[in-house]
Order: sequence, then C-alpha cells, then structure tokens
Amino acid sequence: MRTKRAGVRAVARVLGVAAVAAGALVVGPIGEQVASAAPLACTNVGNAAGTVSAFTLYDNTGYSGSCITFYRYGNCTASTTDTEGLYNLNGWGWDNRAGSVHTAHSCDVRLYDARDCPSSGTRSTWIDQSADLRLGSVNWQNRASCVVVS
Repeated sequence: MRTKRAGVRAVARVLGVAAVAAGALVVGPIGEQVASAAPLACTNVGNAAGTVSAFTLYDNTGYSGSCITFYRYGNCTASTTDTEGLYNLNGWGWDNRAGSVHTAHSCDVRLYDARDCPSSGTRSTWIDQSADLRLGSVNWQNRASCVVVS
C-alpha cells in the first residue's frame, strides 16, 4: 500500500509541474481574461537559455485559438529601421493562418504575403499588438507568410 501511495504522489507532482509549465508558456496581454479553464500552450520556436519571446501568432482574433511563439536573444530596439529577425511561417505550418499577433520585449512585426520577405510581396505597417489582423483597408487575417521583426 505504501508503494501505491508514493506512486500516486509522484504522479501528482509530475502533473503539477506539467500544469505549471503549460501555464508558463501562455503569452498574451497582461490582465486579459481567458475564457477557457485550461491555459493555452503555444508551440515554441527558438526557446533556449537566454532567449526572450519576440511575438506570438494566434489562429483567431482576440488572441485565441492555437498559437506559436517565436523567441530571440535579447530585447528588440525601439527603432523600426533595423531588421532583428526574419521568419518564414511555412516551415512551422503557419503560412496564411494568423488572426491576431501579440509582441513582447520592445519588438514590432511587419507581415508579408510572400515567403521570401522582405524581397517581395505586399507588406503591412509595423504592428505592436493586434487582436484582429483585419487592419484598416488591408486585411492581414490568414494572409501572412513571412514576418520581419524590428
């Protein structure tokens, strides 16, 4: 009986760690209420020691649905005159998929509708946060193929 209880406690500890780890992966606006009971775990790209999140793309508007977070070494600069990252979304299954974007660590993003950005394709304005990528007269929802970070 003692072995069974120890096994149950060990499983509970592992599940607790998994729940904490899943909660740590959620990236979104501070103070926003999440409707679902379980935290949404994003796919992480480039998350290694010493990196910080640059931006998170979400399937749906309102920072909801499946998500993917891209990481980089260090914060971005305050300027948008430099390129601090270039991400072709096709490699991660996110080509023409994003409905909203949340940036972090002073990063801004520019979306392109071509995979060989910034060489070709239509581009968006610089975006800091957007709960809905239907921006003004140009709809970027489910259109981005490449992201430039500055």
